[in-house]
Amino acid sequence: MLWIKRNLFLAGGGLIALVLLGVGTFFFLGAKSRSAASQEEINAAKATLDQLYGAAVFPSPTNIAIANAETEKLRTVLAEMKRYFAPVRTENVTGLAFRSWRDNTLAELREKAKQARTTLPNALYAFSFEAQKNKVDFKEGTFPAIPQQMAEVKALAHVLFEGHVDPLINIRRARVSRDDDDSPVATDYLAHKIQTNTLTGTVISPYELTFHCLSSELSVVLQGFLSSPHGFVVKALHVEPAAETAGQPGGGPIRDPVPKPGPGPIGSLPPPTTPGRPVPAVAPKPASSGGSTILLKERRLRVTMLVHTIKAVK
Repeated sequence: MLWIKRNLFLAGGGLIALVLLGVGTFFFLGAKSRSAASQEEINAAKATLDQLYGAAVFPSPTNIAIANAETEKLRTVLAEMKRYFAPVRTENVTGLAFRSWRDNTLAELREKAKQARTTLPNALYAFSFEAQKNKVDFKEGTFPAIPQQMAEVKALAHVLFEGHVDPLINIRRARVSRDDDDSPVATDYLAHKIQTNTLTGTVISPYELTFHCLSSELSVVLQGFLSSPHGFVVKALHVEPAAETAGQPGGGPIRDPVPKPGPGPIGSLPPPTTPGRPVPAVAPKPASSGGSTILLKERRLRVTMLVHTIKAVK
């Protein structure tokens, strides 16, 4: 104690030096820890960079330019695809306005069928809207789903009329309203439901079309769906020979237009004559007992087609 009193300045300086040494040690250890963490981050970044440069494709200016060009190409393709998935134009109508639009639409479809010589199931066929055909009040789910479906059925029917199918057997659609659920006309509806794809942002509505046609008319129908801008996709197609009935259009044979043969061979002309020389006699061939010759007999087809309409979610 006496020594401390005699060397007070020396003892205080040593104590201060000891405190400073402790503080310096603390800061040194903290700095070392931060340096080690920074070094680990640097090493990880270097490893990632080495991996990128060692890969087959790395972010060089050339590859970045290629990626930008591919992105623009993809945008162009998307814009082109949108041309083929335009939604069918639908009238935003309810109540009395919908009743007037419904009656006009169904009347227009019947008139188009008459012009295309397409036989309908009956004179007042409702094109799968029997439940809504004569209603004045409509239940839950009718708007805007029913006007949308009616517009899509109208577009589908126009493609069939362009192909001059005959007859139109039936059109079926998905149930969307309480009126559909309560309807006793089961032949108007499919078991399929309208689906919404959240990943692609699209709505898919199924329709089933059943009709009779010739193979050439079927090709016109398929070409019509292919060239349509409304996103019509044929998902399934079932074709079988249609049952032949008396007087059914297109069921008879295609006959040879050549008139009934005379004394010479069928389809031949008499040999040219030379003046002063006798013409050799040609023995006539016996005519067939059936008259004209059948070249082709094409049976009509019964076609059942499942078509999806694809449109963007609003």
